Amino acid sequence: MNQDDELCPCGSGKDYQGCCKKAFDQANSAREKLKAAMSNPEKAKELKELLKNLNKDD
Repeated sequence: MNQDDELCPCGSGKDYQGCCKKAFDQANSAREKLKAAMSNPEKAKELKELLKNLNKDD
């Protein structure tokens, strides 16, 4: 989104800043941290093991 005062794309009728911007920013931050971790072979292995174990619990 270009403007924080535009209507939120979720359809709530609220402006983006007061609705979904915080969640969107948090998701982007988490995505960037995962990308950085995956570029480190040791961290990538650790993350893959964590995900593998999570899938076993389901």
